[in-house]
Amino acid sequence: MSAPDADLVEHTATSVRLRIIADAGLVHFQGHFPGTPILPGVAQVDWAIRFAQQYFGPTGTVQRLEALKFNDRVLPGETLVLALDWSAEKTTLRFAYTADGQAKSSGRVVFNA
Repeated sequence: MSAPDADLVEHTATSVRLRIIADAGLVHFQGHFPGTPILPGVAQVDWAIRFAQQYFGPTGTVQRLEALKFNDRVLPGETLVLALDWSAEKTTLRFAYTADGQAKSSGRVVFNA
């Protein structure tokens, strides 16, 4: 699976802010869950990693995930803001998804150097 289209809001050497529409037609919603679709947490983590690789260059392979929090469901049609903060020294990516100012999910991805 690939990451959805995203609008770039801000980009510096160590941070990126993206606007993503969680379109109801995304394959990620299929079967998760019938009648009440929500965006799987694994898709949210995958998108964060893919966008980090796109904007910060090769990041290495994922070593571990830390401090994962899923605060609220992501529903079809929601507009998300994805904040990515990259530390090259620590090879660590911090990510956070929000919608209308409300926390949806967050965590850290630690990469092998």
